[in-house]
Order: sequence, then C-alpha cells, then structure tokens
Amino acid sequence: MLARLEEMRAIALSSSAPVAWAPPVDVCEMEDAILVRVEAPGVPPEQARVTLLDNVLKIECRKERPNFTGALLPEEERPIRFICLERTFGGFTFSLPLKWSIDTPNISAKLADGVLQIRLPKNGDCGREITIPVSD
Repeated sequence: MLARLEEMRAIALSSSAPVAWAPPVDVCEMEDAILVRVEAPGVPPEQARVTLLDNVLKIECRKERPNFTGALLPEEERPIRFICLERTFGGFTFSLPLKWSIDTPNISAKLADGVLQIRLPKNGDCGREITIPVSD
C-alpha cells in the first residue's frame, strides 16, 4: 500500500497539469478598517494585483517555479533527480465581497516578508450594527 501511495504521489508530482495554489488568507474587522493578510512567499510585488470593483476586493498573485534544469544554471546546481516537490506555484485569485462602505482613496497594500497586507479604511459608520426602534 505504501508503494502504491508513493507511486501515485510521483505521478501527481510529474504531471504537467497546473497545480492550484491557495495560500492562507486572514480577514479582520477593526474599528476603522478591514485588514486582509495573504501569505505570499516568493511572490514579487509586480506579480501581485489588488483591485476593488463594485465593493468586491479581488487579489491575484502569481509565483513561478524555479527552472532547476535550465541551461543557464551551472552544472553543479542541476539536480540529478527530484526526491520531493511539494511547494506549489502558479496563479492564485481570492475575491471578497465587502459589506462596508470603503474609503477608496485611502486603501493601501504592501508586500513585505512574504505577506501581502491590504488595509481598507471604512467610510464613516457603515458596517456597524445599530438598533432601530420599532413603533406601533
């Protein structure tokens, strides 16, 4: 059984089909803003795109697999074979519908230490629950 699992894993790793990449995402509501953090190690800033359209935040990131077998590598850095390939590469898209009114000119995003952080300032008191009296 263990040999069969290893064989299936080897087939999956050698497949040329694109692998889905789904990094962890944290979304937090603060008093004055919504914070979104995405683990994005290996993603250069030019491969991260953040957009807001119709109150839907869309995050797109892409990271490329290093070319270990390329002719540009020195001979001593080319592997004989791969023992284990578990890191994922490719594109990632995350969409988040926002129920808050966002102060769009003050949205900020930064990518540092492998974490993409987006700050979406709330516009006024939107998003807070208020009790509305009901009369008869």
